[in-house]
Amino acid sequence: MIKIAVLGAGVNGITCALKIKDKYPNFDVTIFSEKFTPDTTGDGSGGLWYPYLCGNTTQEQLTKWGGETYAFLHDLWYQGGKHISVMPMYELYRQKKELQRPLWADLVFGYRELDKTQLDYLSRMHSINYAAGRTFTTFIIQAPKLIEYLYIRYKRLKGKVVNAKLASLSDPILHNFQVVINCTGLSARDIVPDNRVFSIRGQIARVKAPWLNYTIVDEDSGHYIIPNDAICVLGGTHQANDYRTEIDDSNTKFILDGCRQMIPGLKVIENTL
Repeated sequence: MIKIAVLGAGVNGITCALKIKDKYPNFDVTIFSEKFTPDTTGDGSGGLWYPYLCGNTTQEQLTKWGGETYAFLHDLWYQGGKHISVMPMYELYRQKKELQRPLWADLVFGYRELDKTQLDYLSRMHSINYAAGRTFTTFIIQAPKLIEYLYIRYKRLKGKVVNAKLASLSDPILHNFQVVINCTGLSARDIVPDNRVFSIRGQIARVKAPWLNYTIVDEDSGHYIIPNDAICVLGGTHQANDYRTEIDDSNTKFILDGCRQMIPGLKVIENTL
């Protein structure tokens, strides 16, 4: 029997393990993780499908991985929601620039660049002068609920789970596995080890805004507004090599000032990382 170990129980780890059990029910699949929902990094995310802060990842890789994820989320949504919502997304720029059509544009619904009339309308609405932008239909996940749903499906397929912190890929507990899939995220820095892996600290705020039904990303200021069920995620920071886990009040002010400039009716209920 093929034995497969999946390291990490965030949305990537759970999804990989589930997809394997779905396709190969006779495989022996085990998830190893120190943390499970609701304590994973993904549980605190905005849950937006959008290629963002991708470093040197090639367009071909983004298109392959992003396209498969987009299709996976679409299938779940089509089955009855599954803690996923669909809405328009606006990627906006304050500086004039020629937008390159990404390869993944052909895989999403409704991709188009914004014309002057649309940019002028959004500029008036947000009190910001936008010079370029594009829009497409995206998916938003309620991360804790979706991860729990996928976890339950995995367990129903007799997938195994071990609560453990592994020191490395050569950990003795992995010796009997033919395949090891690493979904440890930042922990890969120590487990692989790979000192090229570094954190990008993202602080967010949450507000109640059930009336908001579109996502905004201001690429020049770094602010974003992501409706997620009745709660709306406001951001954000993207601070490289910053490992702080406490709330930074100056970051909170930056987030709220920028997001409220776009939509003044947003009122904070929670700060988090």
